[in-house]
Amino acid sequence: MRYTTLLTLASGLLQPPGILFAVAIFGWLLEILGWRYFGRILLLLALATLYFLSTAVGARMLVFPLENRYPPLLKPVHGSAAPQAIVVLGGGEIMDAPGKKGETVNARTLIRLLGAARLASATGLPIVPSGGAPRLGAAPEAVTMAAVLRQDLHITTLIWPETHSYNTAANAFDSATLLASHDVQRIYLVTSALHMPRAMAWFARTPLQVIPVPTDYRLDRVRDDTLDAWLPRAIYQEVSSEAVHEYLGLFWLWVQEHSASKGV
Repeated sequence: MRYTTLLTLASGLLQPPGILFAVAIFGWLLEILGWRYFGRILLLLALATLYFLSTAVGARMLVFPLENRYPPLLKPVHGSAAPQAIVVLGGGEIMDAPGKKGETVNARTLIRLLGAARLASATGLPIVPSGGAPRLGAAPEAVTMAAVLRQDLHITTLIWPETHSYNTAANAFDSATLLASHDVQRIYLVTSALHMPRAMAWFARTPLQVIPVPTDYRLDRVRDDTLDAWLPRAIYQEVSSEAVHEYLGLFWLWVQEHSASKGV
C-alpha cells in the first residue's frame, strides 16, 4: 500500500465524521459488554460533537483562527523585497463534463488560480502551479492548472509547472527545487486561507522567502447570533472537517519538530 494511501486513510479516520463514527461504535461496544454508563457517554459525546461541528457557530470557532492567521494581500509588494515568482498550490480536481476526457480543476483550485492570475496580471511574474498526478496514469494536477491559466484565464506570463508533489510538504520542497533552477529566492504563495498556516509552516523549512496570499475564504466574516446559526447543515460539517484536517497537519508537523529537537 502506498504511503500516500495510508496518509489518506489515517486522515479520514482521525477527522470528522470518521473519528466520531469510531467513538460511537466504541461506545456501542462498551454498552454491549456491560459498560452502559461509559458507552452511553461516548455515544452522546459523538452525537453532540457531530451536531456542534455541523453548525455555523462550531465551524467558525474552528475555521476563523486559521483563516485569520495571515491578512489578505491588498496590493503587490515593490522594491528589493518584491517576490520573483508566484507559487499556487493545487487543491484537487474533478472529472470534466460528460463527453470530455480527463479532469479539470475543482472549485477550490479554481479560486486559487484566480488569485494567482490577478497577481500575475498586476506584476508580470511567472506562475508555478504545484501538484503531482492524483493517481497512477493521470496527468499531474499542475499541468491541468497550467492549462486553465492559459486557456480560461488567458495568462501570458511564464508558467513553470511543478508536477511531482503529492502533499503540502512536497509542494514546498519540490517548488523550492524548481525555483532554485531559475534563481528565484522570493515568492508569493497562493492557497486557501484555511490551508495557509500549514503551507507557510512547510515553506518556512525551505530557503524561499515567502509572502502569503490567502484566498478561498470558506466562511463569511459576519457573525450571526440568530437561531439559524445553530441549525445543523452539511456545508458546515464539511468545513469543520477541513479545519480539523488542517489542525491535524499542524499537530503532526509539531510532533516532527519536537521529535527532531529531542533527537528521536
